[in-house]
Amino acid sequence: MHAAEPLTNDYPFRRYQECRPDELAAVVRDAPVLFGPLGLIEHHGWHLPLGLDGIKAERICERIGRRTGGVLLPTMWWGSGGGHGDFPWTLYQPEEAGEAILARTLAKSVQFGFRVFVLLAGHYPWQQILNRQVPPLQRQHPESLFLWGTEMDIGQEVRLPGDHAAREETSYGLSLLPEFVDMDALRPGRRPAWPGGRAPDIARRYPDLHLDPADPLFAQLGEDARTASAERGEAAIGRLVDHLAEQIDAHLGR
Repeated sequence: MHAAEPLTNDYPFRRYQECRPDELAAVVRDAPVLFGPLGLIEHHGWHLPLGLDGIKAERICERIGRRTGGVLLPTMWWGSGGGHGDFPWTLYQPEEAGEAILARTLAKSVQFGFRVFVLLAGHYPWQQILNRQVPPLQRQHPESLFLWGTEMDIGQEVRLPGDHAAREETSYGLSLLPEFVDMDALRPGRRPAWPGGRAPDIARRYPDLHLDPADPLFAQLGEDARTASAERGEAAIGRLVDHLAEQIDAHLGR
């Protein structure tokens, strides 16, 4: 089981769905920060969980929230876009569905009194949706702080490298969710994993994507995942958490 890190200050940090109304109001009064992890159910190689994007985003948000206080929304699993829609076990949804849920959630959350919004996308195509949804809201509410994007984009001065199920994401996984990572699963010789036994015709769009299920690097885009390490992931995640926590505290005048 994932052991939550302890709070590092006196500001409350709670999960939205676990709060009673009075409890939620008290958190918003003392720490008006809303964290929204955005993920997806998607094939991430043989060694990473299908929910890597959402778990990654949620646990980064947890690390920030235990320093700044705030409220963690349930992870948004139903996303879209990317090159793995035809991979086994992937569940992409219509883009307009996820965008509508995000827009509704943000509009209501502004009304509820949150002053800082951290929208961390573990799945990279969420970036385009966020770029459409957040700036108009930011212009309407200049008194609020909006931080949004993937780990590559959410920190203006700290931009982490990204890939798909390769060295970078695997390093993040080894750091943030090691109980769900199995590096020994990166082995050759599996039988075809495609529905119907045939790979989709996406090589033109993603020429470096590994499409042979017998390949240990199946589904990966980027440097070999076998070169990943928890230390590499922890160093990067630590920089991002520090940067975003400092921005939040500064905005709240702490």
